[in-house]
Amino acid sequence: MKQRKAFAAVLVVAAAAIGYEMIRSLTPASHPDHDHALESIDAGGFLRVQSWDGKTRNLVGRPGHVLVLHWFTLDSQPAMAEMPALLDFARAQSTSPQVEIVLIAAETSWDRLRTWANEAGVPGKLVYLDPDLSTGRNFGVQRFPETLIYDPSGRIAHQARGAMDWAAPAVREQVLAFGEDTK
Repeated sequence: MKQRKAFAAVLVVAAAAIGYEMIRSLTPASHPDHDHALESIDAGGFLRVQSWDGKTRNLVGRPGHVLVLHWFTLDSQPAMAEMPALLDFARAQSTSPQVEIVLIAAETSWDRLRTWANEAGVPGKLVYLDPDLSTGRNFGVQRFPETLIYDPSGRIAHQARGAMDWAAPAVREQVLAFGEDTK
């Protein structure tokens, strides 16, 4: 009887360890050259954010275009200062499949975010919510604003901690060039 209990205990521990490693393997590894960002979002797994319409979006996969993931909070002055120029760039890219900009708010609920988006004229399709920042932490987001740019194959092309000058033509040209580097 003791042997059966010991064997059952070993099986439970082994199953728990295997389950933990399996869940941990669903988050892609960090890239050593980019401080903390995920090297590739095409590596499989699930990194989800909530969409405006209540659904979820998995950010993992091969985007097929330049994917700009921009984390922000409404309380971050640098994030709000750069937002008009970033939105201008997003609007300019809305008719082109070359660049997709995804605004991810680390807010606790949609209430403030919807109010801000409506007042600022931000299209709901650009805004996503990461309420507990679990996805942001898996990406390595440490401060706001933070921007991760992935090339069409899903590999990290650039990361920026802090605000970027989205109004600068050189910045916009560089973002567009990330899509040309993989052709």
